[in-house]
Amino acid sequence: MKNKFLVVAMLATTIFTSCNQDKLEEAPLNKETKISRPYNMLMYKDIVAMLEHYDKTRKPLLENGLGFEDTRMNYYSIETIENYLVYVKTLAKEKNIKITGINFISAAYPYKTKHGTPNYQTNMFMPTTEIRGENVCFDPVYSTKDKIVTMKEMLAKYGYNWVYDTKRDYDNRNVVLKEVKDNLKNRETIEDQMSSAGNLSHKKPPYPDEDSN
Repeated sequence: MKNKFLVVAMLATTIFTSCNQDKLEEAPLNKETKISRPYNMLMYKDIVAMLEHYDKTRKPLLENGLGFEDTRMNYYSIETIENYLVYVKTLAKEKNIKITGINFISAAYPYKTKHGTPNYQTNMFMPTTEIRGENVCFDPVYSTKDKIVTMKEMLAKYGYNWVYDTKRDYDNRNVVLKEVKDNLKNRETIEDQMSSAGNLSHKKPPYPDEDSN
C-alpha cells in the first residue's frame, strides 16, 4: 500500500510540475508587449510636404537631364534587411567593433551593368562605426581587432575618392591623392574583392513591363 501511495504521489507531483511549467512557458505568449512609437516617425502633412518639394525641385531636373523619370522607390524585403544586419553585426562583433548605424547612399547603375537597369538610380547601404567622433562607413570584412578598415580606404584602391564621411573630407573633395589617380588608371587590372555594401533592390520606376531585370 505504501508503495502504491508513493507511486500515486510521484505521478501527481510530476503532473502538477509539468502543468506549472506549461503555464510558465505559455505566459510570455499571453503577456502584452508595449511598443513605443519611434522618435523619427512622420506626420502625414510632413510626408506630403517632402514629396511635393521633391516633385518641384528634383523631379523636373532629373527628367530633363535623363529623358525619363528616375527610380523613386527601392524595395527590400524584411528578410533581406534582417539578414544583412545579422551578417555585418556578426562580423563586427567578432572583431570587437561597434556598429553605430547604416548609411544609405545614392548611386546609379552604369550603362554596362551585371545587374539592375542601366542608367537608373539605386542605393547602397554600408555599415558605420565611430572614428574620432564621426560615424564613418567601414568594411567589417577586412577590418581586424587592431585596425578598422574604412570604405574610403577600400574605394581608394579602385580609384574612387570617397568624400562624404566627414566635413574635412568634403571640404577637400577636389584634392585627389596620386595613389587614387593611379588606381583609377589601373582599375581594370586590379583584382576585385567582396565588400560589405548591400544593394539589389526592386525599384520603381521602371515598372515590370519596362524592366526585364
